[in-house]
Amino acid sequence: MMKVSDYIADFIARQGVKKIFMLSGSGSVYLDDSIAGKNLDFICVRNEATAPMMAESYARLTGKLGVACITSGPGGTNAVSGLSEAWVDSAPVLVISGQVDKKHTCHKANIKNLRSLGIQEIDIIPIVNSLTKYAQMVEDPDSIRYHLEKAVYLAKSGRPGPVWLDIPLDVQSSIIDEKMLEGWNPEASEKDLDKNKLKEAVMLLAESKRPLIIAGQGIRIAKSLDEFKNLIEKLKIPVILSRLGQDMLPFSYRYNLGHGGMKGLRYTKLIMSKSDLILSLGSRLAVPFVSDALSESAKIIMVDIDEAELKKPSIRVDLQINSDVKEFIEGLLKEDVKVDASDWLKDCQGYKESYPLAGPARNPIDLYYFVSRLDALSKENSVFVSDAGSSYYVTGQALRFEKGQREITSGAFASMGLAIPLAIGSASADPSRQILAITGDGSLELNIQELKTMSSCGLDIKLFVINNGGYVSIRNTQDALCGGRHVGSGQAEGLNFKKIADAFELPYESIQNYEEVDGKITEILNKKGPVFIEVVSDNCQKIIEPIKQI
Repeated sequence: MMKVSDYIADFIARQGVKKIFMLSGSGSVYLDDSIAGKNLDFICVRNEATAPMMAESYARLTGKLGVACITSGPGGTNAVSGLSEAWVDSAPVLVISGQVDKKHTCHKANIKNLRSLGIQEIDIIPIVNSLTKYAQMVEDPDSIRYHLEKAVYLAKSGRPGPVWLDIPLDVQSSIIDEKMLEGWNPEASEKDLDKNKLKEAVMLLAESKRPLIIAGQGIRIAKSLDEFKNLIEKLKIPVILSRLGQDMLPFSYRYNLGHGGMKGLRYTKLIMSKSDLILSLGSRLAVPFVSDALSESAKIIMVDIDEAELKKPSIRVDLQINSDVKEFIEGLLKEDVKVDASDWLKDCQGYKESYPLAGPARNPIDLYYFVSRLDALSKENSVFVSDAGSSYYVTGQALRFEKGQREITSGAFASMGLAIPLAIGSASADPSRQILAITGDGSLELNIQELKTMSSCGLDIKLFVINNGGYVSIRNTQDALCGGRHVGSGQAEGLNFKKIADAFELPYESIQNYEEVDGKITEILNKKGPVFIEVVSDNCQKIIEPIKQI
């Protein structure tokens, strides 16, 4: 016999979860106590919004389940912003929320338009339904095994995503006989690869003169990175990577043309517009990635495990293959595929050589120069974490991943304020890896409270804060579209970063000019533990835009 909350803690431990991200509360008091009592390792965040963000980066870096535990009412609603990030970026995250006793819930009262009943109570499940693969209030203590098993299976299967279980206090504290609990048996739901469509893909590849692979993080999620590399070597055709897939190949690899999209490398849109066949593997072909980039005459083959992505109106797909990308790649490797794209590959490599990315060594510090030097000086297996705006765009173009580094960032939203929580989750996932986080002076303020989490946990995070007088990317947009009227885009101007670092008990460093970049970076990377680094950079930084024709 045992408490439901103890059963939940034991279940989480059996999933191989090494770190839980939580914020204690009266609505989750039994859950919190069981997590501590079972000696599960946890990090207490300063705002529930960041707990799912940390769980997301933990899940993406480990390939395992991420777990967040939060309290009722405002705890749950605060967590929705982090939940949405895990939803759009396909991270397997389990959120467990505490709830008031069942008799004090709007759900149990079942009265239309009743807004709140118990203390700090809200019916959270309808709120999170559209952002989860499974969301359920657990009303029967004896159903806990069923709901946990179902939630975790759905979070990790198919296209991964977050799930949410809401546990009332009287359920948390109920005593159950764990040997009598019924489990959940999943029905076979994965679709087998359509062999006829595989044959059609082979035929289209053979007919193509300028084929191009667009590859996304679905390849890594499907654990098919080795097979993907074998496929490239077999087909010998160029590859452009999505933002969340750009760390799969070193930039120097002869078939890798780098990161594409609206803020991709200069020549990538040109190559995409010239291609006569797009083979999309594990990429959702998002609007900012393909908009105004593909030829209307190009054939598009899209392989995606999520059928909804194949049907969206933003992209015309000639051959829709609803399949696990690993199964498709393995099938294609077995086929006798004849592709002659040697001239096309030479053209693409020529574009890559003709448009090198090199930020000028000048003062004020050019952000491309700084990120390029940080990339070059970083250690093997470091993890880059980037925030929104200029830091997001520049890291997407300047990082090279030549030493097995990874990148954890926001793919769909490019949200402000993510760098610190994503860095904490990444550091928790693998303490042996050094985390190099780059945020802007504007983004810093959105989750500034987690600097205390970063310092109190002693994590090996080097947080580079780009001081460019506020929201440079927003100012650039206002200049381009609104005649230069700047509205709220300089509000971070004048922050005293030394005082911020001191307030959160973080070692402080500053990089003021390009001449000291290499020396300061080397010194900082050789230090143990967290460091807050101010980087004074150009407040008129321009972002390189891809070209479509020459």
